[in-house]
Amino acid sequence: MKTKNKIVLFVLLLIAFFGVALFVWAQQPAQTTVAITGQPGLAFTGVIKTDTAEMSVSGVVPTNYVVSARSVDCRFEKQRGGGQLGICLKMSRLGGTCAVSTSDSGRGVSAFLSRHEGRCSSF
Repeated sequence: MKTKNKIVLFVLLLIAFFGVALFVWAQQPAQTTVAITGQPGLAFTGVIKTDTAEMSVSGVVPTNYVVSARSVDCRFEKQRGGGQLGICLKMSRLGGTCAVSTSDSGRGVSAFLSRHEGRCSSF
């Protein structure tokens, strides 16, 4: 085999190797921070759904949750009227960010974040 052919074959194999490695890396779960923001002391309840689990949560603003997943879907509601409730999802490793907050009269917030999509809304 000629040297030039060997070099071309080596380069093609190297490209294939890194392509497969990048694909596998992209499929791994990423650390995602779910930050509950708004009026300090405001009580809330909610649900955080990940690729493999669903977790019911409750607490007071401000609160942070950290989960590991390829996508995170969550919904939080105020436990009393008045005050603002917000959510900020931040996915590590090239994931993205999604943030939204309610008006004082709004009931809650919901958000979905993956490496390919982000949706946030208040209700």
